[in-house]
Amino acid sequence: MDPDDRQELKPRLGRRRLLLGAGALAGAGALDAFAIEPAWLEVSHHVLTLDRLPSALEGFTLAQVTDAHLRSLGRVERGIVEAVKRAQVQLVVLTGDIVDRSAGLPLLAELVSALRAAGAEVVATLGNWEHWAGFTALGLSQEYARLGARLVVNECVVARGVVVAATDDGYAGAPRWDHTLASLAAVQGAGAPRLLLTHSPALFQRVPEQVPRFDLALAGHTHGGQLVLGSFAPLVPPGSGPYVKGFYETRAGRAYVSRGTGTSVIAARFMCRPELPVFRLTARR
Repeated sequence: MDPDDRQELKPRLGRRRLLLGAGALAGAGALDAFAIEPAWLEVSHHVLTLDRLPSALEGFTLAQVTDAHLRSLGRVERGIVEAVKRAQVQLVVLTGDIVDRSAGLPLLAELVSALRAAGAEVVATLGNWEHWAGFTALGLSQEYARLGARLVVNECVVARGVVVAATDDGYAGAPRWDHTLASLAAVQGAGAPRLLLTHSPALFQRVPEQVPRFDLALAGHTHGGQLVLGSFAPLVPPGSGPYVKGFYETRAGRAYVSRGTGTSVIAARFMCRPELPVFRLTARR
């Protein structure tokens, strides 16, 4: 081969290798996003230290399931149930978008039954997709009651000694803080931890001044961005506000926004594994 031809061939080979490398990286990324991460559950553990905690609730453990968008009870859902058993979770809260169509109700029944069989009480609230799917609070409340669970919307209940308040979804629903506060006053227990459930976290920006601080507020909706690059989440749904994932200080108290366990619109996750947050309560020493 002529020396000039060899010199001309080198840049071509370099470009070809670059393209092949880029294609391999893109293929690996697609494999991760569509086949690996959506089924790779992360159980995150958090300790919540409270100034006043009844001794009977020392070590109380709760878990949050959100944005499941149930299509089947697969590896993620089995992992949730196993984690609930392993951590001896006493309370599981479902913070909306668990089912997004009526065909998902049998799957909801299976999941709730499995969680209860694992020893947990189950309390749920509504997300935007339950509203968009045409579920009513009354109808879904009856379904949850049939399963031995409770749906809480704009009201409060006591679950194993913990006060659980829940608003309707702030994006597609109708939050009624007046109803929630009236119910909170009726169930308030001396020294009982107070938990707030809502779905779309932008609601934390619109908490009225008269709402007391909660020990922990939980939301979902964002999917943690679902497809992210490091800390950059280019796509979060309306109703997220400035919240993406993890802990935030809000007017309602310390809040945690979970990445959720399912996917929406695109059945993929990238650098954003499905998450089951588990919280253990302990008294400040």
